[in-house]
Amino acid sequence: MLLSTARAHSADPMASEDNRRLPLSTEVSPRATEVDPQLSACAPGELPPEELPQTGTPTSHRGARGLAQAEASSSTSRLAVGDLIGERYRIERVLGEGGMGVVYLAGDEQVAGERFAIKVLKEDLRPEALRLLREEVRKTRKLSHPNIVDVHSVNVDGPRLYVLMEYLEGKSLDTLLDEEFGRGMPFSHAWPIIEDVGAALGYAHDHNVIHSDLKPANVFATTSGRTKLLDFGIARISRGPLLHARSGPRALTPAYASCEMLEGKEADRRDDIYSFACVVYEILCGQRPFGNLTALEARKARATIAPLEALSRSQHAALAQALAFEREARTGSVEKFLKGLAPESPERSRLPAILAASIIAIAVAVGVTYFVLDRLSLRRHSVLVQAGTPEVQRAVPPAPAAVFNPPPHSIAVLPFLNMSGDGTQEYFSDGVSEELINELAHVQMLQVCARTSSFSFKGKDLDVGTIARKLNVGMILEGSIRRSGNTVRITAQMVNAINGFQIWSQSYDRDLRDILTLQTEIAVQVAQEMQAKLLGGETARMEVGGTRNSAAYDEYLRGKQILGTQQDIDGMHRALAAFEQAIALDPNFAAAHAQRAVALRGLAYFSNEPTAVRQFYAEARQAAERAIALAPDYADAHIVLGWHILLQGFVDIEGAAREVDRAMALVPGSAAVLDGYAGFQGLLGHDELALDAMRRAIRLDPQNPRYREHLLANLSWARRFEEVLVAAQDVKALRAKDSYADFYSANSHLALGHPEAALRICASPTTPLEQDDRHFCLALAYHALGKIAEATGELNELKGLRGDLGAANYGAAYAQWGDSAAALRWLATAERVSRPSLLHLKVDWMLDPIRSQPQFQALGKRLKLLP
Repeated sequence: MLLSTARAHSADPMASEDNRRLPLSTEVSPRATEVDPQLSACAPGELPPEELPQTGTPTSHRGARGLAQAEASSSTSRLAVGDLIGERYRIERVLGEGGMGVVYLAGDEQVAGERFAIKVLKEDLRPEALRLLREEVRKTRKLSHPNIVDVHSVNVDGPRLYVLMEYLEGKSLDTLLDEEFGRGMPFSHAWPIIEDVGAALGYAHDHNVIHSDLKPANVFATTSGRTKLLDFGIARISRGPLLHARSGPRALTPAYASCEMLEGKEADRRDDIYSFACVVYEILCGQRPFGNLTALEARKARATIAPLEALSRSQHAALAQALAFEREARTGSVEKFLKGLAPESPERSRLPAILAASIIAIAVAVGVTYFVLDRLSLRRHSVLVQAGTPEVQRAVPPAPAAVFNPPPHSIAVLPFLNMSGDGTQEYFSDGVSEELINELAHVQMLQVCARTSSFSFKGKDLDVGTIARKLNVGMILEGSIRRSGNTVRITAQMVNAINGFQIWSQSYDRDLRDILTLQTEIAVQVAQEMQAKLLGGETARMEVGGTRNSAAYDEYLRGKQILGTQQDIDGMHRALAAFEQAIALDPNFAAAHAQRAVALRGLAYFSNEPTAVRQFYAEARQAAERAIALAPDYADAHIVLGWHILLQGFVDIEGAAREVDRAMALVPGSAAVLDGYAGFQGLLGHDELALDAMRRAIRLDPQNPRYREHLLANLSWARRFEEVLVAAQDVKALRAKDSYADFYSANSHLALGHPEAALRICASPTTPLEQDDRHFCLALAYHALGKIAEATGELNELKGLRGDLGAANYGAAYAQWGDSAAALRWLATAERVSRPSLLHLKVDWMLDPIRSQPQFQALGKRLKLLP
């Protein structure tokens, strides 16, 4: 199903959920301007102190000194609010300052709504340290992991060297321990944080990178429900040319450093494990394991740690081993340390820990919109530090439980209950809910959870608080629709998910004959009421493209239900008929025209006849253009026309860019629009723009596996193959049997030079790959393993299935096989038969062997995909 782009981009016929799979060879060339990001990176929102107190001197170890030192520690010429750096990023405010530089919040002038954290290194950085950092940046492998802060690029702006990073909302563990929890957390609340940090650290160690400065200030709990490890700036490859190049005095924090690090020895992963154990100890009881003593001083004093009340005997033994003063006695891997600490299942590996942590990690927030009303008291922990004699026992005061504090102005609309007693009316209650989601997405200050995630709880007996925590939203809108005689009553209520209190409710009674006519008006009224409660009456831009014809609206909702539930050729025909009936009843119903375009695109996807494909796309284009003519500000119509039709049906790059940008300008908070924008930018090789948009879409729709599949595509196009392998597991956590996760895993293994691993995936009968995908994968894997006859047989099978519509894939296969002439012939056939199947031309790593050929360059210029 991947072998023509018309099919590859349309596996899900819904306009909001295009499926982004191109042929198995779909990667983008490396970004020439980006430097490896393993540079000192202080987290947004973090104010870490200048950590180098005199050894053994009692000092406050968190928070209190940070802001004052941030003001006084640097001679850097600071950027002012409103300054522009890199001719693109506008400074909004200072987020914090660390030993290496100042972190700013900045908006992207080229992409509306995009914000980044930018760390500007200090001008007084020693030249030799700067040289070492640059060398390390070039040679340290990029670490990209769900639990490691994303660092996009390292750039130069005149005399300034700055790091572009993701902007994190939340709080550092350092701050949480001081401000939120006082002194220590219960183990049940601490464990998700420990798992996340362990997952990040283990991933780094697997890539031969040592953090060397793990401490609470470098652990960050985000509002998206995930804990991240920060500041790999002093991380160094444990093997290789940097082995003997030591960082300066800022390379470690003595309170969390092992004896070997304090003695100036080369960093080892067991040194990170010691630091990690110090952090774990502090999370659980609020104190460092040896008080104000460094590891060297504690070893000299023969200090030991007393068992913590929160830990069992075996867990304490695991913690004590990780805190051993000598490397040889210390725990050898993060995975072993986590197994020893695990509360129940000691056999869990690092990967399940990542998945579990991503579901139950503690959510915290920066904003002051919501306040914590419920706090639970915790058990008291006692810490016994033995530094020679006498023994000193310190009682730790009780601390409140983990706080659920979602992003400000965040809301989810649950599917309204159908209380009519007539199951055939389900489409109507669902349609009302979806209309409300669409209306609220236009409110610029609202973060609205997308439909797929909100509807994932339909029919499940869960309370509002549980749902809100899973979706990480502060407000829930729910309602019901009930028919009584000739009257229909719609009831809606808004609930504060933190405390469970109802904020607002309203009932609407309508005559049954008029109810369909008034649905859009009711949706607008509900949205306006919510705005008044949440945003102080800010005027919203309401949904356009509706109708006042009740029968037309009814057919429209029926068609949308079919699109969402019956994704096959029969479903496309039935949905098309419903939309055409809606248009017959109201020719000016713009939304119906846009959805008609979606159904026609779906029919193009299911067609194997090139002439039919072209005809369906031509009709779809007319329908989308008609929708825009009727409602110029209807964002869905713009994204359908640009991303789904002009690009994938006609390879009209300029036209697609115009429509996609218009949709982004209209509704930047729509997950569907962000998804289309990410796909478009990804195909053009604009990796960072694409990945940032795709991750924002996932935050808005976290329960939607489709967007996570699309992230796999964007990562693959950006040639981040190892990240694909990790992200594929996130997809499978939502949907165990997912062909896209297996598809992109096989793709990545091939790109990484692991054909055996790709073959295991593609040859397994339990792998849910489609037939054409399987043949293509096997052809490539067999050839890479020297099994030429088997590879040729698989490719011939594929040709029998797809005919000339698979020409782009055959070209990629022959390019990998070293037959440039055959590869170029098949690409010429693809241009003649199905130009959209060549959209992956710029981002296809399999075409690298022929990329310098004049015929290839000419083809790229004709398609306007290559400069």
